[in-house]
Amino acid sequence: MNTRLEDSTTTGDPVVRGLVIVTAVITIIGVLVLIRAAVGDGVDHVTVRVDNQAGLAVRVDALNASGDRLGLGEARPGALTTFHEIPDIGTRWTVVAAYAGQEIHRETVARTRLAAANWTVVIPADATRPLERAGFQ
Repeated sequence: MNTRLEDSTTTGDPVVRGLVIVTAVITIIGVLVLIRAAVGDGVDHVTVRVDNQAGLAVRVDALNASGDRLGLGEARPGALTTFHEIPDIGTRWTVVAAYAGQEIHRETVARTRLAAANWTVVIPADATRPLERAGFQ
């Protein structure tokens, strides 16, 4: 018979100890990533407005200097449509408006000029006139 008393609180299960350590490491890494994202120089975002003076709703995309396409969304006809949290794609923006896959307007502007215009791009009223005359709605 064994009369020795064991204190189970002084010895831990190695598996549990390992899980606690792994959990602590993952938590610390997660906190560091969040701190870096909050104070680091991440991607800046802007709010882009499209003043679609045309008579048809158009699909609006932005292209950076390399030609990479960023879809903004659909701009309603005759209205100012706002697109929130758009990544700032650089010093030169090319804004392309299309209807049914057909490009109807393209404009390349410097980032500084776009910012000076309160990030507003104008789609001219005559951009979709040929399509409207052809019966598109």
